[in-house]
Amino acid sequence: MKEKILENLNTQQILAVQNVHGPIMAVAGAGSGKTRVLTRRIAYLIKEQGIYPGKILAITFTNKAAEEMRKRVLNLLDVSIEEAWISTFHAMGAKILRNDIHHLGYKRDYQIIDDEDSTIIVKNLMKDHNYDRKNFSPKITSHLFAAIKGQHASFNSLQEPIRSMVLQLYPLYNAYLKKNNLVDFQDLLVLVLELFQKHPDVLKKYQEKFEYILVDEFQDTNDLQYEIVHMLAVNHRNLFIVGDEDQSIYAFRGSNIQNIRKFIEDFPEHITIMLNQNYRSQDSILKAANSVIKNNRNRIKKELFSTLGSGDKIIHFKAGTDEEEAYFVYEKIKSYWKNGIKLNDIAILYRNNAMSRKFEDIFLKFNVPHRVIGNISFYKRKEIKDIIAYLHLIINMGDDYAFSRVYNTPKRGIGEATFAKLVEEAIDNNLRLFDVIDENNENLKGKAKESMLNLKNTIISLKEKINEQSLLDTYDQLVEQSGYKAMLESDDATLDRSFQSERRLDNLNEFKSLMMEKIAGYDINFNNYEILVNLLNDLALHEQAQEIDEKGEYVNLMTVHAAKGLEFKIVFVTCLEQSLFPSNQSLTESMNIDEERRLFYVALTRAKDQVYLTNCQTRFMYGHYMMNSDSQFIDEIDPDYLDRRGMYQPKKLNFEKPKQRKSIELDESKYTYEAVKQSVSVGNKIEHKTFGKGVVVAIEDDKIRVAFPSPIGIKILIKDHPSYEVVTK
Repeated sequence: MKEKILENLNTQQILAVQNVHGPIMAVAGAGSGKTRVLTRRIAYLIKEQGIYPGKILAITFTNKAAEEMRKRVLNLLDVSIEEAWISTFHAMGAKILRNDIHHLGYKRDYQIIDDEDSTIIVKNLMKDHNYDRKNFSPKITSHLFAAIKGQHASFNSLQEPIRSMVLQLYPLYNAYLKKNNLVDFQDLLVLVLELFQKHPDVLKKYQEKFEYILVDEFQDTNDLQYEIVHMLAVNHRNLFIVGDEDQSIYAFRGSNIQNIRKFIEDFPEHITIMLNQNYRSQDSILKAANSVIKNNRNRIKKELFSTLGSGDKIIHFKAGTDEEEAYFVYEKIKSYWKNGIKLNDIAILYRNNAMSRKFEDIFLKFNVPHRVIGNISFYKRKEIKDIIAYLHLIINMGDDYAFSRVYNTPKRGIGEATFAKLVEEAIDNNLRLFDVIDENNENLKGKAKESMLNLKNTIISLKEKINEQSLLDTYDQLVEQSGYKAMLESDDATLDRSFQSERRLDNLNEFKSLMMEKIAGYDINFNNYEILVNLLNDLALHEQAQEIDEKGEYVNLMTVHAAKGLEFKIVFVTCLEQSLFPSNQSLTESMNIDEERRLFYVALTRAKDQVYLTNCQTRFMYGHYMMNSDSQFIDEIDPDYLDRRGMYQPKKLNFEKPKQRKSIELDESKYTYEAVKQSVSVGNKIEHKTFGKGVVVAIEDDKIRVAFPSPIGIKILIKDHPSYEVVTK
């Protein structure tokens, strides 16, 4: 049995399994087989050390991971392990409270409420204490309560009038929960800590019960979780932690990278075991990752290595524009797919969700199956669907479906009962919902009537002016005059960044970029109304195509945060420019840069065989052009493991006479960019490195509009950009 438990383990892994007593810190690098070590250690404790399973507590972060650990241990043993606690922190807390919550004045049959229940309770408290829900969002407030309870937000961090409202309602919320024998998600840890602090006899019972404690992903623990683990292990000190500072990327969720330092201080007699052999990636990928992460300060030093082969260099491709960047990624994926690599083995990673849109567009255009993982596709995000509904109303004020979606977004004081009466009135009189909104409608009163009339007048006015101004002006006015932008800005003003699942204002600005690109592709003889009709039809077809694409094999698109714990043969890390990755916010604080660098390190180590790093010289994003320098993380990679291609220009300390630029293939080029002044006129033929030959059909300031053969269509390019040349033949 011992041979089976230790089978296929390397020397360091065997040390981690067999050192069973005292505090041990296993520094587990990416792909180093930490789950294998954890499960073999549990099996070793039970089978070889004779430890009763009920004496073991193993904690991980997801139910899926806990179930996987349980299955692996069962496969190694021929005895029951039902008494062992292998669970998440919150599942552990729920079991402890089920046994002992009565010490805190609750009944044992307490009920756990979810986020939606919490929001309803907060909503009712606001109503009871006369808080206007137009100014104070119940959902956001319930999130703030959770953050305060979880100790990753404080009353002092809030601004007035939010602070006064929270100070009043937070204790009332907790009192309501206790009175009704309810606990929320945060209580599953908060009440356990309170139980241990106030009732030493209960703490002693669990200290004696859990003689051996194992904690996975220790770098992701928050302060509450650390305190509970410390209290349980402080006497017997048989605490085994698995963690990697270099993969700590969840500070925005409250995880505290300093918990590893706390462990070192609280358990000075600990043994450190380095798990640095990687079983996932080619060695060149790991050496590149090592060369980047070493720039972080105050880390436990380690060098990942692999015996899977040296592998190819990481490829950095710099495009001229974000469109070229997306085409490069598409062409490479098409080539891999043609040569037998499954799309499921390919991932496109980016820093934030708004960056997915370019890649979604090109895959939809060329029918490449794809799916946005861990988040919502750009076109399915609430704010995008809302603004599309508003645009539909401008085109067709009789679109009752669109009206039903946005009539109360933002809040206009129309309750469900009132809206039902409006629907009934429209049906009885064979009218559109839009038509029943008027001064004489008896179902509308006060502010509700005023706000609905404002909405109607806004839509009518925008439709009347649609051909008198640019569509982008119409879009800006719609976002502004509908109150949608103000609603999002109001939410952001009260919402800690820790709770932002979407950068919704960024997404609306990115939708403006999309509109600009789409507008450029339509015949110049179309008026704005016709262009908007076609644009909305195209978007509807995109959404239908995406539904089909999400079934079966697909390219994976996701943020780096969502990719944590996953692995792929081929990884594209995209949009690698200063202010994008690393993010603009992180550039102001060195600790934030360290976390961004860890995020980049995680992105590199998702790959088994090949990594592509991509960026561009000029990016059209969030509604405007950007010219960002290359991400500093690219330059931190040891040049021995990096192959530069495209428009990359080495940094020079002195000025040299410009050399003549050669015309070379886009995806295999290695040249320095020197600006070439070109004389271009309407009717000129040009040759673009990605799109091929086209004709200039319009010139607007520093941009040209070029018609390329199908399926490329019309593209807007920067005038005098080196990605194209004027041709005379």
